[in-house]
Amino acid sequence: MRQPRFWFKQNSFWQKRLAPLGWFYGWSVRRRLAKSHPYKSQKKVICVGNICVGGTGKTPLSLFIAQQLIKRGYKVAFLNHGYKSQKQNIWVDVAHPEGVSDEALLLANIAPTVVNKNRAEGMALLDKSDAQVIIMDDGFQNPSVAKDFSVLVFNGQKGIGNGLCLPVGPLREPLEQGLPRAQSVVIIGKDQTGLKKKIHRLAPKMPVFEAQLVPTISLNKQTGIAFAGIGYPEKFFEQLRAMGVTLTRTVRFPDHYQYKDSDIERLLAYGCPLFTTQKDLVKIAPKYHNKITAVPVQIQISSDFIQLVEKQL
Repeated sequence: MRQPRFWFKQNSFWQKRLAPLGWFYGWSVRRRLAKSHPYKSQKKVICVGNICVGGTGKTPLSLFIAQQLIKRGYKVAFLNHGYKSQKQNIWVDVAHPEGVSDEALLLANIAPTVVNKNRAEGMALLDKSDAQVIIMDDGFQNPSVAKDFSVLVFNGQKGIGNGLCLPVGPLREPLEQGLPRAQSVVIIGKDQTGLKKKIHRLAPKMPVFEAQLVPTISLNKQTGIAFAGIGYPEKFFEQLRAMGVTLTRTVRFPDHYQYKDSDIERLLAYGCPLFTTQKDLVKIAPKYHNKITAVPVQIQISSDFIQLVEKQL
């Protein structure tokens, strides 16, 4: 499903008609959080979450935090909700990826990872491990686990859209409701909507960091087809063009799409080089990997951010 255009417009026809549903959605999240009795882990828990649905960059930031903490000598593990994973409450084995989500596989390549939609149950399993720090990739609105440090991630290009909750806008809860539970904000990409100013009006002391997703390979003057099944595929396509790639076609798949051989065969039939994300590649049969270029990216952010995270530990 593509995000509706009216999510990013003010005073649209649908905004006026659906406004009560958005108010109810925001109220239901607040009510659920108020009634929670969260599981308190024996470990330090970092939550990398968002307020907006769609691709904001949570997983790349989660990976970055883990890599930086590992360099500093911490034992790190991940807790992932395993969206579209068939297996639950397991330690992810990258050698046997069947039935495991794309995000979980990416995380497990960096540190031990547990998948469980029941986050409290998954955290209890992690408490039996020797990990010192647990990073939750997503789960900011999930009240079942207590967090020691929460980071909210935003897409700099889209910001908070029209500022309304689902289904009227892209928010899982109102910005003013979610900010007090966070200890830091990261805006990935150029802040094109003035989001930093909006945040500081609501929370003047909130640390806000601007970051970039930077490709780690060069693709200048290449031509081909780009495809992606992520929350915001246009961002990936724009990134390729910025790298100097001429795209003859772009193909969007649903977020977290599980690729079939027939999908890849259809793309290969165009006879052009294929480009996709690392997140997509892990869901494609290995026999096709040498026929597709996955574009690895890494987060670039001020060193003050990781110092803030470490200070909480």
